[in-house]
Amino acid sequence: MSQIPFVNQLGDALDAAIANPAPARRLGRRRYITVALAALAVVGGGAAIADIFHDPVEIGFGAVGCFEGTKPEGNVAVISDPTKSPVKLCAAAMPETYGALTARDLIACTWPGHGVVVVVRGDDGSCAARGLAPVPATYAFGRRRAARLQATVQRFERAHDCLAPAEFSRRLTSELRSAGWRSWRAAASGGGAGPCGRVSVMSGSALLGSIGPAVDAARRTVEVRRAFPLGLERLVYDAGSPGATLFESSWARCFTVEGLKRHVRERLAAAGVPFVFTVSSLAPNVGIQAPGGERYDDGCAVYSGAYLRSRAGSTEIVAELTQRDAPAP
Repeated sequence: MSQIPFVNQLGDALDAAIANPAPARRLGRRRYITVALAALAVVGGGAAIADIFHDPVEIGFGAVGCFEGTKPEGNVAVISDPTKSPVKLCAAAMPETYGALTARDLIACTWPGHGVVVVVRGDDGSCAARGLAPVPATYAFGRRRAARLQATVQRFERAHDCLAPAEFSRRLTSELRSAGWRSWRAAASGGGAGPCGRVSVMSGSALLGSIGPAVDAARRTVEVRRAFPLGLERLVYDAGSPGATLFESSWARCFTVEGLKRHVRERLAAAGVPFVFTVSSLAPNVGIQAPGGERYDDGCAVYSGAYLRSRAGSTEIVAELTQRDAPAP
């Protein structure tokens, strides 16, 4: 049986016609030829039909290579974000590289065998003049469709702080189908760490970044991995969060190790989970930006970061402190 509903329905209709033939009557030659050609198109066009029904979100989630010059060579940044056009994506992601150049000064092309790339427009003219091909017309549609799928998934993630992966997958599948993604489903993968389900991966400072790595367009599935509660991750990692501001607050005065532990517990008290602390010295070739570096040089304890981990079935925060001449662990 075909996986394409249209083909299945066509087969059912043919079976019904064979089982219940219409009364015999003569067909004109022209009509006979038309029916024969239609049958040939259905039988011989299987590959074409498969291509038509292949979901274009795969194109939309494809990575974009942002090159610094007028050709795909030299330094490159590889980025994926279906919410922006390739030129706007690269211009926003690499302002220091492109300097005063804007998205209008860039051009998106297809590098055969590699994918979509963005280069500086310069005086080289079209994509063909650079040995590249134009971006296919289907790309914009695929990107918009990918952005819509991502928005649907992330709305669900923001509305559910923590659901077990199996329950997350079940509810997200229902949400997808209610939003028009009727042949799509969410499936728990077993990967990741934590008690909750999540699709989005962290991208830069965004906890809910791209869902591209979790999307299988051929199977129409969205992979659900394990994660920690979204609210807890925001408390520890988000820009401007108590966890993020701990870096500078630990530099405000000279802390002892025990004093800094109390400070971290106070700032992250809303987490409601146990803390584990590590204390170490920096490697000889590693430094801390001022004024943290000055505190460290004076022998003070400074905050170096934190992460979440699962241990014995519970979640805990591991806070890393740094102090010059700290005893070896």
